[in-house]
Amino acid sequence: MEDIGLVLEGGGMRGAYTAGVLDYFHDSQIEFPFVSGASAGACNATSYVARQRGRNYKVLVEYGSHPDYISFKRALKQRELFGMDFIFDILPNQLVPFDFESFFTSNTTLTVSTTDIDTGEPVYYDSFQGNEDLLKVIRASSSLPMIAPSITYKGRNLMDGGIADPIPITPSIEAGNKKHVVVLTRNAGYVKKRMKFAWLFNHSYKQYPGLLKAMADRHERYNKAVQQLEEMERNEEVYIIRPKDPLLVGRVERKKEKLHALYLQGYKEAEAQGKQIRSFIETNIKEPLLVE
Repeated sequence: MEDIGLVLEGGGMRGAYTAGVLDYFHDSQIEFPFVSGASAGACNATSYVARQRGRNYKVLVEYGSHPDYISFKRALKQRELFGMDFIFDILPNQLVPFDFESFFTSNTTLTVSTTDIDTGEPVYYDSFQGNEDLLKVIRASSSLPMIAPSITYKGRNLMDGGIADPIPITPSIEAGNKKHVVVLTRNAGYVKKRMKFAWLFNHSYKQYPGLLKAMADRHERYNKAVQQLEEMERNEEVYIIRPKDPLLVGRVERKKEKLHALYLQGYKEAEAQGKQIRSFIETNIKEPLLVE
């Protein structure tokens, strides 16, 4: 499969849905030469590129209820809801080992979306100088305001990739891909609303006007991105996989049974669309007719 990209939306623990979809891809030997992801989408993408079937399930479902993964007490004391050291150090290096060798020898290109908090603009990374470098970029892409500190990387202050580019199809287009399979973590018809508690963010990040503007405009940017994807789907340039019904799992869900059910939902819904997905992937793009 050439000239086709896989694009993964974020969404915190809603990423269990994406984990199910990706494991179906593993089982069906559906591979992509290019993958882009933001936040939880980028996290899921690393295991997919490394060909570690089931690793995302272990991280999200089996460890999602671990007190070092999500802690409201820590959020109040340290302003860190997600245990970033636990997620991006202990899990990949000790508890659920990440296969760095397979990742770095893979023929698949991974592009990770982040947000420059000084400018509010998206910044993409597709090359990584070793294990710690990769984990740092993925961590930056997953660092939500008010929930985790920003990450300094190559002279930039970075945070959650979902702020500036929540559904990073732009890198896939710019890479020359003609077709794109996009995995969303919201159902059809979902409309993102304006950010709540804007006054709190304005106070906490007043030194970063670029970030504040990006956050204030995020709902509009997200909704326009979905409209663009649906138009591209009508033109047979995009195939969208997304939950058929509104999810009962939120960004910070900790209940294992809910996360397990969401993983199965992602797997089964992708499996039900297996023929359509393969047909989309294997069908050549229709060239536009030239009108003289």
